[in-house]
Amino acid sequence: MTMNIQFRKPLILSSILAFFLSLQTVSVSAADLGGVLWRGATYATLAGLGYTNAFRTDSFRLSFGGYTEHDAFQIEANFRYDLDEALDITKNISIKPFLDVNYSSWQMTTGEGDTISLTNKGNAFGIAPGFRFEWPTVLFVFDFIDVRAGISLLAPTKLENKDGSVREFGGNFTFSEQFAIGGYFSDAKAWEWQLGIQHHSNHNIYEKNNGIEFYNLTFGYNY
Repeated sequence: MTMNIQFRKPLILSSILAFFLSLQTVSVSAADLGGVLWRGATYATLAGLGYTNAFRTDSFRLSFGGYTEHDAFQIEANFRYDLDEALDITKNISIKPFLDVNYSSWQMTTGEGDTISLTNKGNAFGIAPGFRFEWPTVLFVFDFIDVRAGISLLAPTKLENKDGSVREFGGNFTFSEQFAIGGYFSDAKAWEWQLGIQHHSNHNIYEKNNGIEFYNLTFGYNY
């Protein structure tokens, strides 16, 4: 399905804005410039994929996350495919399976005024099946719960915190789970929001197993 042009503009603009906002928090030196440019190219590519729906997905999401115990800020792009039509559990509650393909960028704070570094970073590419439990509500405040559980590949496998400590994930392979609540902005169910918590860890398959969590605010568009 082709996305109406009036809805495409705010989606791509929000993705590009996320990049330029991050630039405002980093002092770009000659050493940082390469990292800034390639990270900017990554965000621009994700924005373009969401704008054009090049992968012919059923929805596109952009998430912003953080966690008080970690020195990291997360930006995640989600490409979601609906696996089947929604099935009724009760008269008012339905369940719909989906497959989520995602890319996460973890930007670490530097410790100097808690600014964000575009060179000390992490990356996660994941795939996760999940389910949406949905029901009718008033004013579209709380319409559904999303749960998903899958696997991710991390690079690098260590992240340095601003206090000098090192978070070791053990290896490139990790499990990833997320729980989120959300709602729609209109009867058309085109735009939606979510609040969720996401966890990554290897479940002790490696000797080291320092997990990481993020609280996420997500905005999505259903094509």
